[in-house]
Amino acid sequence: MTRAIILTGADRYDGRFHDHAATSQCIAEALAEIGIDARLRGTRPRYMGEVATADLVVVNAANGSRGEDDATDEVWQEAFGHLRAHVEKGGPLLTLHLSSAAFREFPEWRQWIGGAWIAGTSMHPPISQATVTVHTDDHPIVAGFGDFDVFDEMYSYLEEEPGNVTLASHRYEERVHPIAWARELPAGRVVYDALGHDVRSYESPERVRLLQREVQWLLGELPS
Repeated sequence: MTRAIILTGADRYDGRFHDHAATSQCIAEALAEIGIDARLRGTRPRYMGEVATADLVVVNAANGSRGEDDATDEVWQEAFGHLRAHVEKGGPLLTLHLSSAAFREFPEWRQWIGGAWIAGTSMHPPISQATVTVHTDDHPIVAGFGDFDVFDEMYSYLEEEPGNVTLASHRYEERVHPIAWARELPAGRVVYDALGHDVRSYESPERVRLLQREVQWLLGELPS
């Protein structure tokens, strides 16, 4: 069985506006439906070594404040090396929601995931029922997909890197804002999906299906 590790926001990579444990459980249940054994692990150095044995790494984290149990920067430098090794060997990586603001200490993170949440620039309108526009003809992940509604935060004004293929977007202030994209690194594949603020996002069957197809593409289970 395919094994996944869901790195779930904790300490400096948590955030007071997100229940990462709850949304990671939703993610794990969605992955189980397609035959993936997903284990939740906090974003703490003592768990990062498990990345080495995972077929897929999912990051559901943010940018929080350092708690009493948080490790030093030196310890985190070593721990992040396990994630670096996973990506450099071609291991697939799925990053969700405010993970675009996580791991800011590590410049390669932004390059891997294809962009970043920029404080003071990036934002979202109030959480609500919103329409996601799917770029059906642009990528195998969304082939045959259709637009759908979801109760979520619609991230806007994210800063992107070159090389992304947009999977889905929304319109805000007369501008189209990508909220999910795929990219290919020299050795592997990455998807960033900005949906998933809370469990209400995963009440949308189409949102769950999008997540599952992102994972199937990452694992090479969809036509190229």
